[in-house]
Amino acid sequence: MEGLTVAEAMELIRINEEAIAIQFQTWLTITFATIVAIFAGRNLLTRLIRWLVTLLYLLASLSVAAMSIYLAEGNAQLIAGLNSHDVAIATPVFAGSVFFVLFLVGVATTVYFIHMTPDDLHT
Repeated sequence: MEGLTVAEAMELIRINEEAIAIQFQTWLTITFATIVAIFAGRNLLTRLIRWLVTLLYLLASLSVAAMSIYLAEGNAQLIAGLNSHDVAIATPVFAGSVFFVLFLVGVATTVYFIHMTPDDLHT
């Protein structure tokens, strides 16, 4: 925080927030592409290919989550620095929590969809 003006720190916070939003959009794109690919090619997938797709999807999701956490930690440090200089900045705890829950439910649902059999559709 030393050497940064309040305006520069605020701009860095907004840039990080935009980067986190882009990470989330990237994850949504990966998830949608995985679901469409599995739906379109379900009859072509062997058990091994399903597990490889699952591994690839989980690694991509982990990568997006790790980068988002990294960016959020940077924001937390900037906010703490601003708060220590008597500049009140609220942290987006509710929004972050909602995004994280959506992320977890989305990953679980997509993995289930990858391994779902046609018999699962009728129950």
